[in-house]
Amino acid sequence: MQLDYPTGIVRDSSSNTLYIADSYNHRIVSYPSGNIVAGGTFGFANNQLSRPIGLFYDSFSKSFIISNYLSHNVVQWPLDASSWTHMAGGINGSNGNTSTLLLNPIGVIVDPMGNLYVADINNYRIQFFSQGQKEGQTIAGVTGISSSTAPYLRSPRFLALDNQLNLYISEINSNRILKFLRY
Repeated sequence: MQLDYPTGIVRDSSSNTLYIADSYNHRIVSYPSGNIVAGGTFGFANNQLSRPIGLFYDSFSKSFIISNYLSHNVVQWPLDASSWTHMAGGINGSNGNTSTLLLNPIGVIVDPMGNLYVADINNYRIQFFSQGQKEGQTIAGVTGISSSTAPYLRSPRFLALDNQLNLYISEINSNRILKFLRY
C-alpha cells in the first residue's frame, strides 16, 4: 500500500482494523489489508473524494465521517458502501462562510448524540451541526477573522471531546491546544 499524505487515522475496535485517510490519493484505506474502502478517485460526485483529511469512525452506524477538504464538505460513507451521503457544507465543491457552507474543513468529530463538530480552517471557526441538520452554528472563533487572541481562532485543525463533552481544538499555527467547556 503506497500512501500519499496520510492525515486521519481511526480504529474499529470490533475488528481491530485501522482506517487511514490517504489524502492525496483521495481515498480511505484499511490496514493491514490496504483495501480501498472509500473513494479512490478525485472528484465531487458521491462516489469520489477530494482530499479527505479528517476522519471519524462511527461504530454505531459503521460509517466513516470524512472532511472532504477540496469539496468543502463533510460526508458520511458507510463501510462496504460505494458512495457517501452529504452531512454538512457545500455540494459539488461550493464553498463559503455562511451557516450552511464551509471553507476547507479539516477536523471532524461526532458526539454520542450524533451532533457534528467541524474545524472550518479557512473560516477560522468551529461549526456545530445538530444531528441531521445542514445549518451550523459557530461555537468557537469568529467567521473570517484570524487571530491568536481570544475569542478568535487562527488555524483550527483537529478536534477531540472528553467524556464531559468539553471540546479540545489543536491550532498548529498558534502552537496551542484550546479547551472549550461543553457546548
